[in-house]
This record gives sequence, structure tokens and C-alpha cells, in this order.
Amino acid sequence: MASKYAASPISNITDYQNKIEKLKSYLSAENHVMDIGCGTGTQCADIANNVKQITGVDISSKLLVIAEQRKAERNINNVEFIQTSLFDERFEPGSYDVVMAFYVLHFFEDIDEVIRRIHELLKPDGLFILETVCLGEKSKIMGKIVRIVGKLGFLPLINLLTTRQLEQSLDQAGFSIIEKTKFSKSNDEYTLITKKLTI
Repeated sequence: MASKYAASPISNITDYQNKIEKLKSYLSAENHVMDIGCGTGTQCADIANNVKQITGVDISSKLLVIAEQRKAERNINNVEFIQTSLFDERFEPGSYDVVMAFYVLHFFEDIDEVIRRIHELLKPDGLFILETVCLGEKSKIMGKIVRIVGKLGFLPLINLLTTRQLEQSLDQAGFSIIEKTKFSKSNDEYTLITKKLTI
């Protein structure tokens, strides 16, 4: 699926650009950023000039080959791509100012474990910026179709999250939602800007 995904254009470039500008408003030149499920590295490249260092993480070697090519084409030097998972022990607790996860959380089976790990990786008052598909709020028929297609191997297995489940998991892990923004009029997906609470 990597080649097809990489070749697909951004569906609404205006919505995407608005999202990037919103991200930039929360970033600073000293930030160390992690992008989970970075894919072809588009968002990493688009915010690279606004931060100190970005680590893009993805399990797909094919997508990361494309990401490296695009990084070279744009002559970007502060982005590193790593083929690994979020739970790689090389990622030390308290290492990142910002963690981003766009359209990837629904591929994790245990969302609570994932969000706790992200909380661990962030520095005090660090930001977790996320957007994901909440298919648990769609019809039951849609949910059954997604499960069947996943089990047959045509799609990765998908966690049928709900917005409430996601927000509860964030709260339990120690995040506070500081902004909830909808960039697209064509779907119900929100971008959440959350902050790691310090005790």
C-alpha cells in the first residue's frame, strides 16, 4: 500500500496549509519534535524550518525511502527518519518538546498504552498534537466491514476508537486539551492540541 499512499495527493491543500500554520504557532526554534507514523515525511518537512530537530518514526521502510528522497530534494538537514516503533528503547523519557501523531493512533490495539508512552517521552509541559480516525462513532455496519477487511488482510487492523474514548485516555494519562480544531468541513475529525500536565 506504500506506493499508492505516497502517490495520493493531499485531498484539500487549503485545509492542510491551515493545519500546518496552526502547528507552527505552537512550535519554537528550540523544539525537539517526534512525528509518529510520519509516512513520507510531508509534515516533518513542512515544519522543519520552525524547530531544532525532528525525529520521524514509521514501521514502513518503503514510505521512509520516499521520505528520505523528499528530504534530500528540499535540502532539509534537521530531520531524521527511523524505521521503528514508538516503543523503541532508544527513545528516552523526557526527550521531546512536541510529539505529533496524525492518522496513526487507530492502528494501535492498546490506545491507553500508546498515550502513556507519549506522555513519558515528553518533557514537562510538552505538547502532544494528534488527529485520528474515530470509526467507533460510525454505524455498526461500517465497524463490521472494517473489522472483516482488516482480518482478511486488505487493510491493517483498525481500532474503532470514539472521540470520548480518546479524550478519556488523554485525561487519564495526564494530558489537558488546550485546543480542539476542525480544519475540514468534509469530515468530523478534529486536531487536538494537548499539554502534558506537571504534578
